[in-house]
Amino acid sequence: MNKQKAAKNQLLAMINWRKENKIDLLPVATRENQLPLLYPIRGFSTIPDGNLEASRGVSESVLRINRWMGEEVNNYHIGCNEFLHRVIMRDCSITANRTINRETVIFDCTGMGWHQFHMPALQFIRAISDVDQKYYPETLNKLYLVNAPSAFVMVWKIVKGWLDPGTINKIQILGKDFQSTLLEQIPAENLPTFLGGKCVCAHMQGGCVPSQVLKNIPVVDPQPHNEKTSSVYNTDIMIKSETEELFRGPSTTRTSSSP
Repeated sequence: MNKQKAAKNQLLAMINWRKENKIDLLPVATRENQLPLLYPIRGFSTIPDGNLEASRGVSESVLRINRWMGEEVNNYHIGCNEFLHRVIMRDCSITANRTINRETVIFDCTGMGWHQFHMPALQFIRAISDVDQKYYPETLNKLYLVNAPSAFVMVWKIVKGWLDPGTINKIQILGKDFQSTLLEQIPAENLPTFLGGKCVCAHMQGGCVPSQVLKNIPVVDPQPHNEKTSSVYNTDIMIKSETEELFRGPSTTRTSSSP
């Protein structure tokens, strides 16, 4: 199969997937609808800085995934992707005065060891990477794995088999001397100090990267108003999002699945 035909088939599969699963009708947080954030946000002009909290409207599964992982990670990942593409990348495009449609990811492996590289965890990684490659193609700019432990070399041999060559070429595995590489791609003022930059986000609890793993923020426990459902938001919000554009945020350039 030639590259053009493969690209066309991938595009059609992505469009069909979005229609069949009503992806364009999923809610995303904006300044206007004031939905709770699904993950911490820093430094954007169209949505205030904030952390993930046990706010009314967030489902119990999101809070559990944030702390322990869980079976609903696929729905959570799609919800985060939609927020990224509809809200964050739009904000970046306005700031840069050009289209921004790819992300650069830094994954800090500090503290990771064999006890975290078990098969269920690897299957979660595989499920997420499968969604990204099939239904969010060409949206990854670079993925940097920093402070990668020696154990990751063996894990990488497994994970590499799940990825297409184009994705593999965008991944760079770094040890402890990663700062200069990151600073070649990311301005120091946008990079946290622990990664070699100058950003501290002192105005927010947890700084640039609030994390229950790093223990720089309190544990976020589910409350009675955080519904036990596989969706990222409570059922009432998911239903409203199907008919009210306010909950869906800015439209994307992707084919709409609206009726």
